[in-house]
Amino acid sequence: MKLVLYMGKEDFEFSNIQVKKALNIGVGIFAVFLFIKTFLIDTDKKRIDNSLKNIKEESFDGLVIDKGFDKFNHNASVIYFKDKTKVALFGQFWAQINIGDSLIKKKGETIITVYRNKEKFILDNKEIMDSWRK
Repeated sequence: MKLVLYMGKEDFEFSNIQVKKALNIGVGIFAVFLFIKTFLIDTDKKRIDNSLKNIKEESFDGLVIDKGFDKFNHNASVIYFKDKTKVALFGQFWAQINIGDSLIKKKGETIITVYRNKEKFILDNKEIMDSWRK
């Protein structure tokens, strides 16, 4: 098998050995890429576990005065509290929270307790993360 490149007035011809070496290098690069992707880059499970760990580390407590999107954080859905703090939430939760709601999220937990007009309901981050594992 010969590979011939036509380059204007002159033709450039690859020998069988050169073609085989190029293919071996290409296959080798592809194999290294697969190895890195499979074993060295975080798997989805690790990524979800790390996200859940980060969620457990945060805590907040406050009255929601505004909702919006943080253009400096990949348009993350954000709620703003009366004390001028802001918290990014999953889009599913953001849609369920209204201005005027009181929220409590304790460190070490995955749940957000929402108080609205003498009602109380729970939003659980773990449920969302578990749905991503499926």
